[in-house]
Amino acid sequence: MSVFTSLGYVVVRGPLDEWTRFAAETIGAQPVRHAGGDLGLRLDEHAYRIVVEDGAPAGPRSLAALGFTVQDATALAALEDRLTSRGIKVGEDEELRARRGVEGLRVFADSDGQTIEAVHGLPLADTPFESPLGVRFVTGELGAGHVFLSSSGSSSELAEFYRQELDFKLTDTISMAKLGSDDDAYFLHCNPRHHSVAVARIPGPPPGLIHIMLEVPDFSTVGRVMSNIDDDPDHIAITLGEHSNDQVTSFYVDTPSGFQIEYGCEGIVIDDATWQVAHYDSTSNWGHKFVGPRA
Repeated sequence: MSVFTSLGYVVVRGPLDEWTRFAAETIGAQPVRHAGGDLGLRLDEHAYRIVVEDGAPAGPRSLAALGFTVQDATALAALEDRLTSRGIKVGEDEELRARRGVEGLRVFADSDGQTIEAVHGLPLADTPFESPLGVRFVTGELGAGHVFLSSSGSSSELAEFYRQELDFKLTDTISMAKLGSDDDAYFLHCNPRHHSVAVARIPGPPPGLIHIMLEVPDFSTVGRVMSNIDDDPDHIAITLGEHSNDQVTSFYVDTPSGFQIEYGCEGIVIDDATWQVAHYDSTSNWGHKFVGPRA
């Protein structure tokens, strides 16, 4: 199994006031301002699952870091030794560790230059989670959700980094030919969630974060949240649909940073003892139509 236990959190940059409104009114996350000035978005009992640092919207380049959890201090030290022995620079940042409120933290970069924070002891909040929209999110051992990354070069090479260096397992692949790319998309898991990381080379957007997927327990929640989005001030970027590989039924909404949140339900969970890697020719069984930019 992977050296990581889950995608613990995602750090992005964006306008804090707009993210505060978006979190509470659009996706039902609980926004909490941190002492250092960052905005934390709660999805469960943890103090945050998304961290927003103040900054201008930059689309995929809004990604500041991916936070992955390990089991404990021993696992964190073993990861540092492993990466260092393979020529990957690993940093220890006490100020950042305190800022994140974790027990241990190491920082390094993937082969595409995206920052990864490996942590243990993700902090719990002092108060129960209260969604402004009455939403529950599927987290727990599955982590915060998943991220879809656009690679700067070959998607297979980036996927290979996660597989070889971090022991992610390949779940499946999807042809991206319909989106104009010769490379496949690679879906990778580190726990029973179908994937915690997906990578693809997508013509058009710059390398970085295409979307964060948040999962809720049922279609009723997806429909209720989607029906409240009326294109002012938020914009549905991709319509309701069902993905071919993880079977998630979802829609996509633009965030104040310019990347998207995929909001979905009923994702497949993996049993590595029986799972068979597959390849798909299309990203979706139905729906998921791209919507033009807001007029």
